[in-house]
Amino acid sequence: MNQAYNTVLTQKGVALLDNATSLGVPLKITQMAVGDGNGNITTPDAIQTELVHEVRRAAIDKLYLDNENPYQIIAEQIIPETDGGWFINEIGLFDDKDNLIAVGNYPATYKPNCLEDSSRTQMIRMVIIVDNTETIELKNDSTEVFAARQYIEPRADATQTTATQKYVNDTITAKITAHEKSTNHPNATTSDKGFVQLNSAINSKLETQAATPRAVKKVYDKTVKRAGDTMTGQLTLSSKGLKINNDNNDSMTLMTSSDRYSHVFYDAKTNRSERKLDYNSTQNIWQFKNVDDVTINDKSVLKAGDYGIGENFGAPLSDPEKPLLTGFYGVYTPDYESTSKISPSGPGTLAAYRSSYHFSPYIEQLYVVGYYKPKLFSRCKYWTRPPTDWYETVTEANIDRFVTPVGAILQWPGIKPPAGYLNCNGAMFDKEKYPKLSLIFPSGELPKLTQEFDWSKPQQFIYIVKAK
Repeated sequence: MNQAYNTVLTQKGVALLDNATSLGVPLKITQMAVGDGNGNITTPDAIQTELVHEVRRAAIDKLYLDNENPYQIIAEQIIPETDGGWFINEIGLFDDKDNLIAVGNYPATYKPNCLEDSSRTQMIRMVIIVDNTETIELKNDSTEVFAARQYIEPRADATQTTATQKYVNDTITAKITAHEKSTNHPNATTSDKGFVQLNSAINSKLETQAATPRAVKKVYDKTVKRAGDTMTGQLTLSSKGLKINNDNNDSMTLMTSSDRYSHVFYDAKTNRSERKLDYNSTQNIWQFKNVDDVTINDKSVLKAGDYGIGENFGAPLSDPEKPLLTGFYGVYTPDYESTSKISPSGPGTLAAYRSSYHFSPYIEQLYVVGYYKPKLFSRCKYWTRPPTDWYETVTEANIDRFVTPVGAILQWPGIKPPAGYLNCNGAMFDKEKYPKLSLIFPSGELPKLTQEFDWSKPQQFIYIVKAK
């Protein structure tokens, strides 16, 4: 649908014209204003008292009757090249008391100023129709000469210095029409060139307006992070991880690989990178790597030397204070005194457990030494007292050293006698195979000292006899 352009008298203007007719005092129309309509072509309304968005108001340069139509009054205003930088979408006529007499819309025309690459002087013409033109005071000054100087084309006769009013009007009309055609471009789109309106909003979804530098700055301030800014939201790590640099050129990198998440430390002095902490999501385990000490809740839980990380670390067994340390230790050359006068040698393993006795430290130590027939020793330490002597635990491997006489009867915690012993169940034994035992039991019959077992009860035993 084509846009209609027209001019209407306002309600205030009609009332003032009627008043001028009744009083016989002409109405003085003295000013013309132009506006940009807030970026839109306006629709003139008789109830208006002002323009939608006025950008310039100045005195009328000429106000005269149309030679072709005696009921038409034409108002003209020259906008110099120094004024501009806005669109003209609406026009209005005001009297000497700033009353809006007539208002009209205008083909969208951009008026540049002299500071831009393209500048021009522009004339605005407005036509109103009245029943009695005598009620309006007309104005005729040097504008006609100015208009002729601006718009009359050069002629061959150099003596021609004046022009008729009709020629000036026709020339001006032709020039304005040609100018409007050259500037009446369509609105710009994402695919076509044209006029475009500026917008400072940063949340707009419009595709027919352009962002201002203010909008660009708002976006920059919201999205571009600088030193000291706080980041919010979800952080996604790339395959190369997130690197945090220190002032001494060391760095810590947070890396992800498959189902593993790692902290990798880079030492600038040695130019080496080492993983310090790994998390495996599939196994749901944390793994410390290449660290000497690990603390949880400010308490050391894994420290080289204190908690037996590796061989040849831990408490010397001869130091009476070291038994207070707990953990698992590899000990190669044990050194201690024992009341049993047994001195195991060679590599061994020390396990130290801590408990409490009336809220005081109490440590139990178990020491295993030997290759083929390991020996088990134990001792304890209570608070500030020195540790006890080492005591060897009786096992199947060392029982011969503790019970030596043949025929000796003892309790055995189990249901099967160890090697060299027979069950005291009243059975007959081979006197030739056990000659020393036959001297004690000449009949070849073992004593019957068995008991009934209740497997639901702990610490049950059998009676056994030393056979050889």
